[in-house]
Amino acid sequence: MNDYFSWWRQAPFACALYRGPFDRLGKTEFVDANAVFRVVTGLTQSALQTSQADDYTLRAVYLSPNTALQYQVHCYAPESGLLLVTLHQIPNVSNVISAPAMVTDSWSSPDALTTLLLEVAPRFIGVEPTALPVLINATLAQLGQAVSADRVYIFDYDFQHNTCSNTYEWCANGIVPERESLQQVPLAAIPQWVSAHQRGAQMYIPDVPSLPEGDGLKQILQPQGIKSLLTLPIVAEQALLGFVGFDSVKQHHYYSEQERLLLGVFSRMLVNITRQDKHEIASTKTLV
Repeated sequence: MNDYFSWWRQAPFACALYRGPFDRLGKTEFVDANAVFRVVTGLTQSALQTSQADDYTLRAVYLSPNTALQYQVHCYAPESGLLLVTLHQIPNVSNVISAPAMVTDSWSSPDALTTLLLEVAPRFIGVEPTALPVLINATLAQLGQAVSADRVYIFDYDFQHNTCSNTYEWCANGIVPERESLQQVPLAAIPQWVSAHQRGAQMYIPDVPSLPEGDGLKQILQPQGIKSLLTLPIVAEQALLGFVGFDSVKQHHYYSEQERLLLGVFSRMLVNITRQDKHEIASTKTLV
């Protein structure tokens, strides 16, 4: 069997591959699912093994008990005997149920994230340059906790020397800091990452371990224990200054469309903050 599923391992939407039907009852056999599908459905590996494609394909909309979001169900047959089921988040739909209590601690609410961003926006207005580092670190901590990230950081791009460096980092309890080891990282090691940011696009990798062996990004990310990752470019007047990133180390994390849009708002907030911080650093070096 051709590995059709390999195309979907890094998809930002949920998908699962089934084989069948292989008996007269029309039952299917679960083959595999990407990390997003596992998070959206909240199913364990044993539960996935006993699942059926009809659990999803017999409905037009799937309401996730794990994220409390609604998803449009699609499916197609890449070849005879195979069925690929995909779940695509439906934007701007208010669900009539709330996420279970056990989920709300680990699943961020777009409304809560919006409230946090509205609170963050004015705190940098008129702030003294010397107070910026503490304020930035505190903000990264709040955002990390809001989206259940294990590590949140800011990198600066240096296209004169073709490198990027980690300037700020927040880590959750038990997570090893990586800032010191991520200075002057050669851009040649992460060409697809840089290319995405230059286009103004996010870099979202739902499942780092499933990246192909020998992939440059995998060689950098996997030693840090990263399972899922989201980075967003910091762009000012088409000039790429850097990026803000969110790592998930303890478990895979699915970023909904609303989360990615809202975190994109934060990356745009960072434009003036990054410029101000660089100016302060340059001024300090000049004085020394």
